[in-house]
Amino acid sequence: MIPTREEIGRSLGGAWALFLNRREGMQAFDVSIDGFFRSFGAIFLLLPPYAISVLAEARLLQVGGAASVEAFPMGWFFAWKMLGLAIDWIALPVVLVILARPLGFGPRYIPFVVARNWASPISLSLSVLPAILFASGLVGQEFAAILFLIVIVVVVRYQYLITRIALELAIAPTIGIVVLDLLLSLVIGESVNRMAGF
Repeated sequence: MIPTREEIGRSLGGAWALFLNRREGMQAFDVSIDGFFRSFGAIFLLLPPYAISVLAEARLLQVGGAASVEAFPMGWFFAWKMLGLAIDWIALPVVLVILARPLGFGPRYIPFVVARNWASPISLSLSVLPAILFASGLVGQEFAAILFLIVIVVVVRYQYLITRIALELAIAPTIGIVVLDLLLSLVIGESVNRMAGF
């Protein structure tokens, strides 16, 4: 099931409203079962900004001496990173489908996943500018790290807003789910890099 252009525009608009801490953004999402599964199609919107972030990471490895530019296995690296993206894309929804009922937010699970999926292109796009600047060599590693740190703070705030609004949770469990999401992403990313030999 592929989302239509109208649904993509409407859903991204809702996701941007959540970024601005506007609860009415939730009304833009299709939270039916079909809408739930179509929201996973937002992964295709992630591919352009994700490719840029992968290029930046590859350059970081080259700068760090992991491999020379000529010898760096870019195709192999991209393949593993795409696998990591796919696993990361479904990891939190799979974990939360197990935890939703025991933690008391079962009825709000689908709206949360739909909102999170459609918000992901916005979250990842925030990293595009520092990634482009670093991958193109316009800024050094230290300045790029500062920019990425700023992006991380903004994205974590965004994830907090989505979780708090969509799941209607108190502050403590909201923070717990945001931390869980971050830890899953870190573990998956590190595991993929190790399996790929980087």
